[in-house]
Amino acid sequence: MWTEQCDATTGIRNAFGTQQALNYLIGEKFLDFIEAAEKDDNFRSELLTFAARIQMLFKPSELAAYLAPVNDLAIARDSSLVRCATDGALVAAAWRLLGEST
Repeated sequence: MWTEQCDATTGIRNAFGTQQALNYLIGEKFLDFIEAAEKDDNFRSELLTFAARIQMLFKPSELAAYLAPVNDLAIARDSSLVRCATDGALVAAAWRLLGEST
């Protein structure tokens, strides 16, 4: 499932820009995947592979800029991270998984 979402990201980036691609893949799909991994071993076993694929799709500087509000602990309601206002723990997990390479 996540491989198809990663594949779709290139088309989203080409059509709508990098910010929308980040919103789609990290702000929606990756956070959903992290949440599912908390309850399901099948998701948990693929979590690091999914994170590695995201790191291949985006430059470290793009990930750093997107995740910066999390790193600064200044997450605003209008942040580009879609679910940040409602689920800070998931966003923090995304930062840990993706921010290490940035």
